[in-house]
Amino acid sequence: MANRGGSTLRAGLVSPAQRMMHGSITNNARRAFTAGPLKAVPAPNKNMTEANTTPTKDILETFQRADAVCFDVDCTITTNDGLDLLAEFMGVGAECEALTTKAMDGTMDLSESLEERLNIINCTPEHVKKFIKTYPPETRVVEGVKSFITALQSRGIKVYLITGGFRELMLPIARYLNVPTENVFANRMMWQWDEVTMMPTKLVGFDDSEPTSRNQGKPEAIARIRDRNPYNTVVMIGDGVTDLEAVQIAGGADLFIGYGGVVVRETVKAEADWFVTDYAVLEAALKRFKVAMIGSGAWACAAMTLASYNARRENSTGLFSEEIHMWVRERDVEGGKLTDVINKTHQHPRYLPGVDLGPNVVANPDLLSTVKDADVLVFCAPHQFVRGICKQLVGRIKRNAVAISLIKGMRVRPEGPQMISEMISRYLNIDCSVLMG
Repeated sequence: MANRGGSTLRAGLVSPAQRMMHGSITNNARRAFTAGPLKAVPAPNKNMTEANTTPTKDILETFQRADAVCFDVDCTITTNDGLDLLAEFMGVGAECEALTTKAMDGTMDLSESLEERLNIINCTPEHVKKFIKTYPPETRVVEGVKSFITALQSRGIKVYLITGGFRELMLPIARYLNVPTENVFANRMMWQWDEVTMMPTKLVGFDDSEPTSRNQGKPEAIARIRDRNPYNTVVMIGDGVTDLEAVQIAGGADLFIGYGGVVVRETVKAEADWFVTDYAVLEAALKRFKVAMIGSGAWACAAMTLASYNARRENSTGLFSEEIHMWVRERDVEGGKLTDVINKTHQHPRYLPGVDLGPNVVANPDLLSTVKDADVLVFCAPHQFVRGICKQLVGRIKRNAVAISLIKGMRVRPEGPQMISEMISRYLNIDCSVLMG
């Protein structure tokens, strides 16, 4: 099902890494670091098989490396179909709902369904304004979707809305979800303008040049998104067969997640790569970035207070694994082994005494277990030891990890000086950013 042929893994963690080393720290460390009343909807089918409600490893990895996630809106982000709700508002709900069901089930052409529904609704701009006021976005969105979108955006994942609904009804929802207007693909109503007032007065149809106005339009919209952006992996989430099409055509999405929290459509449930009824499932499945600190001197301890604080702060969106391992050269100190003392008191007895490193910091005397499965490696050891550290790490770190160098100085070689960040990148074949004051 999933069109994964063109997808490649890439080191896309720079943004989370930058967030890890940004923010507020203690003063001591700073000195050292210088729905309204809506209709009932069908309940999710309780007899769903395990075949696609539990993702395979490949599907989960594709989801976790998404560069962009595209959402349908009606019955995916909202608890109902916007055009059906507008029809109900206009007193013609029953006539329109049957046409919507046919379009979503694939038994009626989408363009034909849109045209017939608009003819039945026959609204004016004033009707649209009153409708939006009566049904503001916060009363219509599905539980958990705003939190999920926020979690995506906190990871630098771009969010798009691709809907067969109308832009006039969708933009308030996009604003509520903090989705940029330019990331909304939707149909446009066409109006007859009064020749005297030069104001729109009568609905006369819709713009059929929009890709979302026809069947197979959503993969076309995704192809346009790919043309404009260097995305490796695009995910589509939706409830209807027009959303399912996004992954069935070349140039569309790499993964389709069927959403059945509002209404379960049997074709979508059967053919989705992954089928869910709760956005909390998707949010919990998002990748959490694991951070490791390589070094435990005064500068590393100061940086650790910041990193541990940010890991705890960002935990509300699940961006980072809260626990951070710090590589510490073991030695005997008053009270026992140095790592035991740090793990008990959360302070380094020699460097920055009295400054709490954070309850989520784990001092680890073993370099390889410190960096195991880490996504972000923070190097903060004396520059003369970094080459030896890198030699130990070759082939022992995640291939899509990234690094941050906090190290002063450079390596002096007969052929010329070498920046520490360059040495880390060359030895480990990963991107390395530099943070220096």
